[in-house]
Amino acid sequence: MSMEPLELHGAMAMGPLQRGPERELVSGEEIRRRVQERIDAHPELRRATKHIIAPMPKPTAHGSPTGCNWTMHYLGQFPGYERQIDDIVELVQFEANIAGPLTLMRAPGR
Repeated sequence: MSMEPLELHGAMAMGPLQRGPERELVSGEEIRRRVQERIDAHPELRRATKHIIAPMPKPTAHGSPTGCNWTMHYLGQFPGYERQIDDIVELVQFEANIAGPLTLMRAPGR
């Protein structure tokens, strides 16, 4: 969100020389949709006083230690819920990277 989470949980933690997980290459809209679905399904976030809307992911300027190529910036719009949102974004970052338009066009089954 404001910064890419560097703290990984359990089996997700890895050293800088280890090969990262194989991430699915998807569009930014698909990443936003995945984050939004998890926000909408989270019991605590459903009770928030205002509806939490996931923003579009932004590509990172350089490689990250986690191997993820995007982040989301919500800039503290949801006080009291940052940790839950960060956890959701971190899970989706572990699953998917933003693919460029050419990569998406060449993807099998498209």
